[in-house]
Amino acid sequence: MDEVPRLGRPRSQATHDAILNAVRDILLTGGYAEVAMDRVASAAGVGKQSLYRRWPSKAPLVAEAVMAAYGQHGPLQLPDTGDIEADLRTWLQGQAVYLGSARNIALSRALAVATADNPLDADALYSQLADPNHDALVRRLQAAAQSGDIRADADLEAVADAIIGATVYRILTRVRTVEEISKRFDGLVDSLIGGLRA
Repeated sequence: MDEVPRLGRPRSQATHDAILNAVRDILLTGGYAEVAMDRVASAAGVGKQSLYRRWPSKAPLVAEAVMAAYGQHGPLQLPDTGDIEADLRTWLQGQAVYLGSARNIALSRALAVATADNPLDADALYSQLADPNHDALVRRLQAAAQSGDIRADADLEAVADAIIGATVYRILTRVRTVEEISKRFDGLVDSLIGGLRA
């Protein structure tokens, strides 16, 4: 009888979490430039091979660390209740809660700096974070257009840009309360929906 080959030790969730926490701590204290695989490994108390088995390079590691802080472990999933206005408000409320935390703002600012500093890392981070979220938002808007909830001739790419741009603007400006951010986002949805249903 043939032996079933072993695939190696199962990966420890505790190790995985320690690595992501170490990345976030380094981002907060030193910024993206200070995140290096050997430094992360040392801070997490693991060998570098533990990192490289999970992530091929720094950019996807940082992307996962920030996404996990946000509670997002894969491509963006927008609500789809059949009412695009309600769904956008729900999603943006979640963004407001995330952006209401000084720690989360600092993590997101570190990524913004990274995209400005290194074009190669910027491309990798955009493909890991920005592009999938933008695409998911466009798909949800397209579904709303197909169902007749919004105008079919609307420039949905521009609408997605405006929504994501508003969240990025909140990252780059002074930290506000969840309530203040929510109010701004509600005003954005009011304006967009007015145009999308006109």
